[in-house]
Amino acid sequence: MARSLPPHQPSFGGRASGEAHSEDFHAADPGSEEDSVASAGLDERDPAWDADWGVGPDGEFHGVEDDPPAVRVNDSGKVTRVDTGQLEAAPAAGGRFSTWRARRRAARAEEAAGSTGDPGDAAGEDADSTVLQFPPSTHRRRRRRRLITLLVSLAALALLALVVFFSPLFAARTIDVEGATLTDPQAVQEALSGFQGVPLTRISKQDVRDSLGDVPQVKSVDVVFHPPHTITVQLHERVGVAVVEDGDSLMLVDSEGKPLSTVAKAQRPDVPLVSGGRGVLSTQKFTDVSAVLAALPAEVLSRLESAAAPSGSAVELTFKDGRKVLWGDASQSDFKAQVVAALVNSEATANATQIDVSAPLHPVVK
Repeated sequence: MARSLPPHQPSFGGRASGEAHSEDFHAADPGSEEDSVASAGLDERDPAWDADWGVGPDGEFHGVEDDPPAVRVNDSGKVTRVDTGQLEAAPAAGGRFSTWRARRRAARAEEAAGSTGDPGDAAGEDADSTVLQFPPSTHRRRRRRRLITLLVSLAALALLALVVFFSPLFAARTIDVEGATLTDPQAVQEALSGFQGVPLTRISKQDVRDSLGDVPQVKSVDVVFHPPHTITVQLHERVGVAVVEDGDSLMLVDSEGKPLSTVAKAQRPDVPLVSGGRGVLSTQKFTDVSAVLAALPAEVLSRLESAAAPSGSAVELTFKDGRKVLWGDASQSDFKAQVVAALVNSEATANATQIDVSAPLHPVVK
């Protein structure tokens, strides 16, 4: 069986098949002699054999001048020459990934050397030993764009909030008051003066209503904002249904007994007089009378002289022409009001002195 030496072994010039000696010996490296011996299966070296090979007592290789040395093998096979022309070098690693890995390892080595503070490594740093950066992923770019868009949107919203809620661009400059008949418009303007110069976005309708809560003539308020600078306030005033004596003057009150204004007796409005003065406003009698007066049409109410409840809940009305209406209790007031309006406007009852609508389906005229 033929035996070949590894590439690192020195080459031998072979003799005829079966011969025990080689013709030539070429040492590529002094240190390769031991490897050759080991590959030949020799565990220990013979001094005579070392002399044949050109190895001195000091273990150094000095070459061969005369006859080539004998070669011992551990089998009967011959040793053949290795054709070095047929040897091929191992291909070096290549490609983008191999290049990146090599540079990555070099970069890590430089980082490790830098962390230990080795000045020699830092001084020998090569510009080519850099890390190959792969392009960022599409997902990362999208996420970065979303983050930037979100931050820009938040900044724009914050700026808009500052402009809308704190800028004078939307400040109230004009307050229009409508529906003020009993109410003094100047009093309303004074009550709303605190909203001048305040941005409309910081004013609520309830704030406007609360500011007019101390105006007795105002029952309810409608508020409309007209950006950028106008507020319209529509007043729904209380309706005066009666007057009561208040010393030398008369006090106009609504159906709830809430005082609306004070007038002289000579300037009495066209509403009936309820006897009993201011003290009657908190009694059940006034509650029953006011419920009847609130149900009457305005043209009938203006023709009344007085209203009273002389016997419990029975209400009596007196017209300016002297006719009396016996209303009864406050039940069915809306229906009774229609019957009274029809009878007082009828020519058949022009000479009547009393109209009884306590039973509205069967009125009695006297």
